[in-house]
Amino acid sequence: MVASLYQFRFEYSAEEDRVLFRVSTTDHAEYLIWFTRRYVKLLWKQLQQTLETHPEVVRHSTPAARKSVAAFRRETALAKTDFSKEYEAPKVADRPLGEHPIVAARLRVSTNAQGMKVLHLSPLSGKEISIALTDELLHSFTHILGQIVAKAEWDLDFALPGEGVPVEILPDRLH
Repeated sequence: MVASLYQFRFEYSAEEDRVLFRVSTTDHAEYLIWFTRRYVKLLWKQLQQTLETHPEVVRHSTPAARKSVAAFRRETALAKTDFSKEYEAPKVADRPLGEHPIVAARLRVSTNAQGMKVLHLSPLSGKEISIALTDELLHSFTHILGQIVAKAEWDLDFALPGEGVPVEILPDRLH
């Protein structure tokens, strides 16, 4: 099933040394998924590849032009994002994956009929959750993930396409 995304949030747990990915949907469901350091490295690689291979980026012949276009696309998307709204857990939370977070182990990225990127996240065994992200949400997701990884102090130097330095730490929520 492809979830109708309402909000998401990343929370770092020092006790678990994992990132909790919380997703709420418009039908009042909430999905709780742990991301390990290994999984985040895999996810980051896929996100970077997705952003770097966007048609608006790859149509430029020089690396400098591609970097500039990628940076412009990122800045434009982030400027449209409201990072100030707190995550709202659903009032009557239906948790289709269970009350306790699953540990993400598998990842697949596809494109749906509307041209949105879809992240397919799943444990070693059990249900998969698929989250469709608009271009704006894809940039915001990547930005916030980079921030939470910096807070986790995992020594992962995550630079984004069109950016020469790791992401700065800002609020870790999105609407």
